[in-house]
Amino acid sequence: MVGFINRKNEIHILEDIYSSNSSSLVVIYGRRRVGKTELSREFIKGKKAVYFFIEIKPEAMIFKDIEESLGEILKIRPRIDSWDDFFNLLFEQKEKLIVVFDEFQNLSKVNPGIFSKFQKYWDIKYSESTHMFLIIGSYVGMIKKIFKDTKEPLFGRATMLFNIKPFNFFDSFTFLKAFFDLDIEEASKFYFIFGGVPKYLLLAGQMGTNDPVDTFKKLFVDTKILTEEGKNILTLEFGSEHRSYFSILEAISSGNATPKEISDYTGLKPGAVSKYLNELVNNYEIVIREKPVVMSRARDTRYFLQDNFFNFWFRFIYRNSRLLEINPDRAFEMIMKDINSYFGKAFEKLAAEFLIAMNRKEHFEFMDIGRWWHKTEEIDIITLNKEKKEISFFECKWSSLDTKEAKIILAELKRKAALVNWYNARRKERYGIIAKYIQDKEKLRDLGYLVFDLGDFSPFLLADNRE
Repeated sequence: MVGFINRKNEIHILEDIYSSNSSSLVVIYGRRRVGKTELSREFIKGKKAVYFFIEIKPEAMIFKDIEESLGEILKIRPRIDSWDDFFNLLFEQKEKLIVVFDEFQNLSKVNPGIFSKFQKYWDIKYSESTHMFLIIGSYVGMIKKIFKDTKEPLFGRATMLFNIKPFNFFDSFTFLKAFFDLDIEEASKFYFIFGGVPKYLLLAGQMGTNDPVDTFKKLFVDTKILTEEGKNILTLEFGSEHRSYFSILEAISSGNATPKEISDYTGLKPGAVSKYLNELVNNYEIVIREKPVVMSRARDTRYFLQDNFFNFWFRFIYRNSRLLEINPDRAFEMIMKDINSYFGKAFEKLAAEFLIAMNRKEHFEFMDIGRWWHKTEEIDIITLNKEKKEISFFECKWSSLDTKEAKIILAELKRKAALVNWYNARRKERYGIIAKYIQDKEKLRDLGYLVFDLGDFSPFLLADNRE
């Protein structure tokens, strides 16, 4: 049995808002399957709360559901024939109440005027109330439009917009440990494939084994439970233009990081690519726009997928969707040929998470972290401490390195580091490697190098994440 994992910070923030004597309107949004509903259920335990799941169905049926839910906490079933009845009844309640609307964006399809109605009652009644409204939405673009578009009725009404992200690696490890006895390498592969999305980790734990590739084959190739997952989620998010968005996401997942590369890969015109990328970054939050952590120029911009699961799905499942239907075994063979290359790139993100975890424990102090590239040169990770003029350079290798290999990598890293302009004459430089395994890493540390392998991840695993 897996418990409620982490989300301590999120619960703490919600508790702070709840403890206020004024009313509040908190919007909890994020990609589907990330655990927004579980978070709300954990938060409302022991509190006077009413939960509404909004399905797309006739309004009269929704009112019946509302009557039933309200009846449970009011101890008498009310009569609700209109939204006016609903809002009037809510705001008549003097005792503090949490009102949860799950899949709130669906209300627009039930009654297009409902948000204006909500705005009217909120503006008139909120100052007289202490109620807390929790708005949960799975379609990021739609939720952001409802609450952040200046033309929308509910613009500016939210006390807080709360973007719930997938788990990081360390919380994902804690989750999976409830099911399997995992070593760090195998847990890393689970993270590279399924990301930190609780729903997928739960499926992996319930239906898979402690072998991540075995589990991938079962869920994507044999049972096909997750084969259509990316399509099912994002088609609804993107609507009629989903094919263009999908082609761009496939391009990025395949290593095409610049607008020109994406345009060449997809055949879409540069103007269209720019428009879609802007929406994927700002509206949907599926893609991140990055520049080199130092020495950045406008033309150096690159684009990456934020979510490991979507990255994996577009690179391997979407691109091979026809072959997975026609010849699943052949598709699996093709994926296996390329999967280690994918793991290598995904490991860079995990390595950055590890450094951030160390930074929080004050074992290794920096104020900024990111990738660096210039023309044909790249460095996987650079960390910066501007106050101390400290800069650290890291290469990430999803492999086991002997001492000779490690020294060759460090020598090449020093060469590239000399190309990085940042407090050149005054800075303190450090060089490091993060790999699966590094032979004689203590000897390299004695020479002043920052070398870490998966064995160094252990102190950050199975922390007190369970509530």
